[in-house]
Amino acid sequence: MRTLLKIAVMGVAILLNTCNTTEPQYDVIAPGRRDYSWKVDTLAGLNSPRFRMWGSSPTDIWATTSSNWEVSISHFDGRVWSSFGVPGIVQPNAIYGFSSNNIFLGDENGKIWRYCGNNWILFAEIEKDEHTNIVFSNIWGENINSLYATGAYPEENGGYNMSVIAHLDNGNWEMLNTNKLYGIVTCLYKNFSDNKIYLQVIGGHNFTDSTKIYEYVNGDFQKLYGNIWTQGLQSDISLIKGEVYFILGNEIAKRKNNQFITFLQVNNPNFYQRIWGRNSKDIFLLMTDGLAHYNGNDIEYLFYFNVTPRTQIYGAALFENDAFFVVDEAQTGLSLVYHGILQ
Repeated sequence: MRTLLKIAVMGVAILLNTCNTTEPQYDVIAPGRRDYSWKVDTLAGLNSPRFRMWGSSPTDIWATTSSNWEVSISHFDGRVWSSFGVPGIVQPNAIYGFSSNNIFLGDENGKIWRYCGNNWILFAEIEKDEHTNIVFSNIWGENINSLYATGAYPEENGGYNMSVIAHLDNGNWEMLNTNKLYGIVTCLYKNFSDNKIYLQVIGGHNFTDSTKIYEYVNGDFQKLYGNIWTQGLQSDISLIKGEVYFILGNEIAKRKNNQFITFLQVNNPNFYQRIWGRNSKDIFLLMTDGLAHYNGNDIEYLFYFNVTPRTQIYGAALFENDAFFVVDEAQTGLSLVYHGILQ
C-alpha cells in the first residue's frame, strides 16, 4: 500500500557504502538539499521489522527481515514492493551488494547466499571452531574481492555473544580471531583515507547490554569506546563518503592520529545515536520522534514519525535523487519504507 506522507518535508539522503573516493575540502562541499517529497509504502507482514536495506538503483531495492519467512525478503522494482520467502534461506539478517546481479545475503547456520540476477544460490557455508550455527548480522565490502560477514554464534547459555568476522579475500574465506571480543559484531567498515578497519559489537554480561567500538589493526582488536546500550549513551559507526564517523553518545566524531576529533555535538536529547549521510554536509540523524538533517550549518527536522515512541529507522539506501528509509513502527507492527524524491 502506498500513501502520501502528510508532513512538512524538506530533504534527506542515505549512504550506499561503496565509495572509496576522497571527499572534497569541507568548505567547497555544497550543503545537502532538503527539498524532498515523500511517499510511504507498507511492506507485507505484521511484526516483521526490516533491519537491513541495500539497493543498486532506485528501481532495485532490497530489504530483509528474520521474523517472518513468508515475507523475509522484500524487493522494489521502481513501481511496487513485493515480499516473499526463498526456499533454503531461513533468516536473511544481512544484505549487501555491488550491482543488481551481484548481491550477498547472510543467513543462519553460517550460510551466505549470492544473487546473480535470476535467483539466490548458496555461496558459502562458514564455521568457526567447529561451530556452524553462526548467524550473520551484517555484510559489507570495499569490492568483490574483499567482503566481510559479521555476526555471532551462541555461547553455552544460548545467547549469541561469541563474535564472528569472516573475510572473503580474493576468493578465499578466512575467519578472523575474535576471541578478544564478546557480543554480536553488528557492523564493520574500512576508513579509506588510512585503510584502518573499525567495528561495532553489541553484547553484555549479566543483564546489561553494551555497545563497543574497536579498531582492528595488525591482527588485534583495540577497544576505543564503550557504553551501556541505551538511548543517549550508546555508540555506533557509519561510513559516509569513504570515511568512518563515530557516534559516541551525543557526540559525532572522526578519528585522526589515533584520537577522536569532535565533528558535531548534538544537543537535542531526542537524538537516537544513528546517522547516515552522503557527505560531511549532508548527514541524517535518527531522532526518537522523527528524522533530522545536518547541512553543515544547522540541524533541522525533515519529518516526524506518525507513531511514537519506539519507532526507528534501521536501514537505508541513497541515490542521486532518491532516498529510501526502512522504518519499524513497533506499536503498530508495521514495516514502512519512506521514499524521498528530490524536487
